[in-house]
Amino acid sequence: LKHQTSSGGPRGPWVQQGCGFLDMSSERPARVRTSKFGKDEELAGELPPTWTLQKFQTEVTSALNEYFLAKIVDEAVVRMRALLAECPGFADELGVLAIRTALDRDEAAQKAVLDLLSGLQKSGSLDSAALVRTFEKLFCTWEDIAIDSPKAPVVLLSMLFGCISCDVVHRDLLTKLPENLMNTGLAKGKSTLPQGHEMLMDVAAELKEFKFQTSAALEDYFSTASVETVERRLNELGQRQYQHEFVKKAIVMSFSQQDPIAGRESVLLLFQHLSTASELSKDDLQWGITRLLSQLSDLELDCPRASDLTIEFLTCMVADELVSVPFLRRCRILRIGGAGGLLVLDAAQRRTPEYSKKELGTVQFKREIGTMILEYFNSSDQVEFTRCVRDLAPLSQERGAELVRKVMHLAMERSGNECEQALKLLVSLSRNEEISEEILELGFDDLYRRMPDLILDVPDGDEMAKAFVVEAQKAGVLRDTWSIPENA
Repeated sequence: LKHQTSSGGPRGPWVQQGCGFLDMSSERPARVRTSKFGKDEELAGELPPTWTLQKFQTEVTSALNEYFLAKIVDEAVVRMRALLAECPGFADELGVLAIRTALDRDEAAQKAVLDLLSGLQKSGSLDSAALVRTFEKLFCTWEDIAIDSPKAPVVLLSMLFGCISCDVVHRDLLTKLPENLMNTGLAKGKSTLPQGHEMLMDVAAELKEFKFQTSAALEDYFSTASVETVERRLNELGQRQYQHEFVKKAIVMSFSQQDPIAGRESVLLLFQHLSTASELSKDDLQWGITRLLSQLSDLELDCPRASDLTIEFLTCMVADELVSVPFLRRCRILRIGGAGGLLVLDAAQRRTPEYSKKELGTVQFKREIGTMILEYFNSSDQVEFTRCVRDLAPLSQERGAELVRKVMHLAMERSGNECEQALKLLVSLSRNEEISEEILELGFDDLYRRMPDLILDVPDGDEMAKAFVVEAQKAGVLRDTWSIPENA
């Protein structure tokens, strides 16, 4: 699938590299459905329609305050599990709130939070991926937190070591600590971090050397354009745990090139080569992006166009399947990068509708098809509607049935003219195999199961539905033997 860049040139599944071509037909990072951040279907999770982020945060904060008073872990775990049962995609937000609250309290409260996180993990309500996202959000915002809570950096590091000690997170999460956070913790002295001061010193020294070596490698790359040389140097360094810093550095350095567009294309080519060669992983790319988003405000001091250039970069990374839409959605849910980050993420997703629409959450999907249908009723443009359906493909049976039902339902709420439009549309979609016969029938099944609610708004809904059945059968898209479901 080709896509257009700001430079005006298409970049397809084969990208020119020197005298040859780079094969992008192998599995791209975005197609790998799992990572340290979690499964893509989990990353795309949304709050239920009856919940808001503020409501969720209020409920969690209330439960935490009661827990700090009672100190009964089992009761707190039960309450938090109930919240997560209603909002299963927001375990990371719960983790952020719990640790963030503990940063402003005493050691007893911090220990209580560790016990709570451990209890939630043992209960199966809080997995390691959610905690990785929790800590990444805190890593990206620690400087802002420290403004109001000066002791926050040391407490955050102490709680990370505590989570490692009780096997809530893996110790390799230390290698994802921002260098300035590590240095701040180390500057406080060994007595403040007795658990892991030496370990932190080792990680800080390794990271500093890695960043020095890779910066030099990237300087050479922008002069030579030799992807093989960069691959070899990364392999020689053998520090794959820090390669997210390489990703962020490469993107940032592209901003300062004489021609930022050419710089972006060079870095994208490098990422494509390294990911195909299994030298860069999905996690490397994702952690690199979160760190980039978290530093946008600082980057704009030296490069006023940093946000615009980041939008362009993310747009291309989505189109090249280097990062997935669900990952970007999770970054938005966690508000990585603050207000500036949200603007960048929203703009990048608007520029990649053919990818973003395939990963819509339930609420977004309902909103999208509602808009599509109303626009169709206004324009009667079957071609445009069909194109929009293809953008949403592949549709699950459930979503396909909902689309079919919604077309008829919204038409029945309007007039006979819209009902005729709806029938023509469904016949066209079926005959052109945009929806299967099975999905069409499931849509009619769904319509009849919801008939008691429908006739409250459309009193003659039953008769109108029968007309849809008769006409669809006449058109040959609905089986003559189809019958109203028994449980309707």
